[in-house]
Amino acid sequence: MATLMNQVGFDSKQSVFMSLVGGGSLLLGTIPAIFYMERFGRRFWACAMLPGFFIGLLIIGCSYLVDSKKNTGTAEGVYITGLIIYEGFFGSYACLTWVLPAEVYPTYLRSYGMETSDVTLFFCSWLVTYFFSDMQAAMSRIGLTLGFYGGIAVIGWFYQLLFMPETKNKTLEEIDILFSQPTSELVRQNLKGVAENLSDLAKGRWGRVFRPSPESELPDVHRDSGVGPVPDKEVQG
Repeated sequence: MATLMNQVGFDSKQSVFMSLVGGGSLLLGTIPAIFYMERFGRRFWACAMLPGFFIGLLIIGCSYLVDSKKNTGTAEGVYITGLIIYEGFFGSYACLTWVLPAEVYPTYLRSYGMETSDVTLFFCSWLVTYFFSDMQAAMSRIGLTLGFYGGIAVIGWFYQLLFMPETKNKTLEEIDILFSQPTSELVRQNLKGVAENLSDLAKGRWGRVFRPSPESELPDVHRDSGVGPVPDKEVQG
């Protein structure tokens, strides 16, 4: 982070202190996730955070177009603005990397699944850190920011719109059914929800879009299978 700050005009000492802005924004970004992810659901949260993530990267990319030697204050201001937006949305989005794996793995595989997820996360973090300078030299600062990371954000956003189910308040049995259904059925459900949201946005029905999210529907074949908690009146004493 200090290296990036130095590239936009901060001196060595300022770069170290200004790197705290990024870390602080990342920390503050987790607070909305704590209060609202459970309310609005994992799918809504993931799809809502990535556009903000991309906007932050876009502003950071624009800051590289400003001559930091002639307009140091402008370059620094634009960069810091983009960094705060990026880190804030990323902090909220990153909480999903711990929530989703913790609730989708079946009990007998949870320890292995979480270990695999953690190792993958930290290994990818190491790759990004270790090769960052080489990637920046090969792609240019704008190319790395917008072309690579921004491209991942855009592709990931469309992937989530199509293939990410809602796992909020679901039992392990229901999640197993959800992931065992045909992919085409999951995509059909998600596209239906996207179309409804776009229609509501176009007609100004904001309250229907930004409301607590219901759980994803189970496939028709499983709706009467009795999966889930048994009502009290059916419990034999």
